[in-house]
Amino acid sequence: MTLYSPFMCAGHCATAPVLKQHLEENPEAVKKGMEILVESQLIFVRACIQAGIDGFYASTQGGEANHFSDTKIFSQYIKPYDLIAMREAAKLPFNILHVCDYVAPYGNYDAYYDYPGHVINANVKLREGSIAAGEIARRFRRPFMGGMDRHGIIGKGTPAQIEAEVRQVVRQAGDHFILGADCTVEATTNWDSLQRAIAVAHGGAA
Repeated sequence: MTLYSPFMCAGHCATAPVLKQHLEENPEAVKKGMEILVESQLIFVRACIQAGIDGFYASTQGGEANHFSDTKIFSQYIKPYDLIAMREAAKLPFNILHVCDYVAPYGNYDAYYDYPGHVINANVKLREGSIAAGEIARRFRRPFMGGMDRHGIIGKGTPAQIEAEVRQVVRQAGDHFILGADCTVEATTNWDSLQRAIAVAHGGAA
């Protein structure tokens, strides 16, 4: 089950530009809304647990490079609410932490190392340059999932191109790695392409 962070849900409610403006102008006033949103999320998380799901794909934003004028906005008014919902979800056996770069790239992932989640999924092409999947796994102290550009070969390539891309990614990734996209693949992605990538990664394609 996908679990968007309270900050992301607030952006869905108020629009991201309005939320950003209000956090910049008066973050203390935004806290009440965040508290209400996280209460709603806890109801949702607990209902999912009761229904028997195995885990969450927990998505978070807000710590992108230069997203806010002051990094304290993220550390004091976004991250604490992320952690409330994610720690409740941590009761489940398998959760994926997704640091989402849909809005903007990250300068680093330092603020996320202590987030819960059994696996980390992110776009490892950070602003200062590409970083190895093994290094991300080491920094987060958990397996890394990703390696494939959701806008690239997986969505547009031929079977041969997909096979070559998967083999290259797997060779370079090292240990503690799960093949996946860096974020949700585009809706136009062919299911056959996804199945091809899975088969190659599992060694089932010639």
